[in-house]
Formats: sequence, structure tokens, C-alpha cells
Amino acid sequence: MKVKRTRLASLFTSWMLWIGFFCLLFCVSLPQAEALYGGRQQAEAFPQMMSSQKLSGIARQQVELELHKIGEKRRYVLTLTTSPPDMRLPAGKIRYEAELPGKLRYGNVQPVHIRVYINEKLYRRTICYYRVQVFEKVLVAGSNLPLEQGISEKAVRLEEREVFGGAGRYLTKYEDIAGRVPVRYIHMGQPLEQNMLQNPVVINTGSPVKLVTSYHGVQVKAEGVALQKGRVGGSIRVRNARSGKMLVGKVVDAETVEIAGQ
Repeated sequence: MKVKRTRLASLFTSWMLWIGFFCLLFCVSLPQAEALYGGRQQAEAFPQMMSSQKLSGIARQQVELELHKIGEKRRYVLTLTTSPPDMRLPAGKIRYEAELPGKLRYGNVQPVHIRVYINEKLYRRTICYYRVQVFEKVLVAGSNLPLEQGISEKAVRLEEREVFGGAGRYLTKYEDIAGRVPVRYIHMGQPLEQNMLQNPVVINTGSPVKLVTSYHGVQVKAEGVALQKGRVGGSIRVRNARSGKMLVGKVVDAETVEIAGQ
């Protein structure tokens, strides 16, 4: 009985020693195998590399090119939000293309698509993301501006603000607001936009007006009555004081409404 137990103990000890030996051999050989069959083979198959920094730079150049194409001359800031990973490439001549899908969007994250070619064959695509911010000195309300009241030059000031639309949306000089009134209540500190202002009312409902029109090349005038309020450049309904006929015309000034000629 003791002999059997001694043999079993001896076999178990030998078995554990062999396991330890193979584990040691595997651990020593693994890094060498990875270097031989992993890193070295990868370097041989893909000897070229475009770094993440390189790809991000290509995307930035494309965004700047688009800004130049649309004539953007205001100060802008491009912030990299998501950069593509490093790209390993096989041997061959590298060429790349970059483009922006759709319209450039101010204030938002802009994707830039990059295509990489090897020997004129498409190899891989990747995407980079930039936040595009554009700044401009615009007119800002220096105080609360009530509805339908004229705006004095002292009631506004110039401040640099981030803009979110294309050219012309924000007002930049006092001449843009002279003689105009707010469409709605404008709070102090709010940038002024074109759609916030309109021409003032120059004709009130029931006011007498001169109706002018062109009939077969001859200008004809008549007395009329405004049936609604009118602003210069806008259309209103009027009534011919003599015939009683209802017409629609364009407000020329505080006294004149032009009826489309025949």
C-alpha cells in the first residue's frame, strides 16, 4: 500500500515539473514568436503609415479650402473633435482625396471624408471631425428694444460674436437698421439679424392715399382709401374713392400706393 502511494506521489511530482517546464518555455518563446510572426510580418506587408496627425491635417486643410471657396474672411476657429486612427499602408504610391459631405455648417461638428489610394486603387476610407466656429463683429442690442419703435444709434453696440449662418444674416453697421423697427421684442445683448427688423408703418387704415398706375403706357392717378396698414415696399388693399373698386397695390411712400399696370 505504501509502495503504491509513493509511486503516485512520484508520478504527480514529475507531472507538475513537466507542466512547469512547458509553461516556462511557452512564456519565453511567446514574445519572440510575436516579434517574428506578428510585428515583423506586419512591417513587411505594410511598410508605410499615415499617422493620425497627418490625416487630421489633411481634413483641416479641406475645411479651410471650403471656407476660402465660399469667400469666408471672418475669424474662424477649427477644433478637432474626433481624429482618425493611424493607417498602415502597403508599398506603393500614395494618393489621397478629402471632401465635405453636404454644406459647411457653422457652429456644428463637420465630418470630413478621406479616401486613400495605393497605385491609383482605393485602399481605405476614414472620417475626421472638426467643429467649425466663425466670429464676426455684429450689432448687439445695448438695451431692450420694444416692438415697432425706432432704434437710435446709442441703443446698439458692436461686439464679436460667434455666427451660425452664412454671410448677411447678422447686421454689422448702423446703416443696416436706420429707419427700421423691430418685428418683435429684442432683449438687451441679443445680436441683431435681418429678419428681426422691418420698415415702419407709414399708412394707417382709413388714410387717404394717391393711387397711381400705368394704363397702355399712360400714367393714371386717382384718389383712394387705405383698407389696412402699410409699410414701404409692402402690399396693401385699397379702395378707389370714385368707383368704390377694391384693389391691391404696393406702398411707395406715406401718401402713394402703386397699382400694377395693364
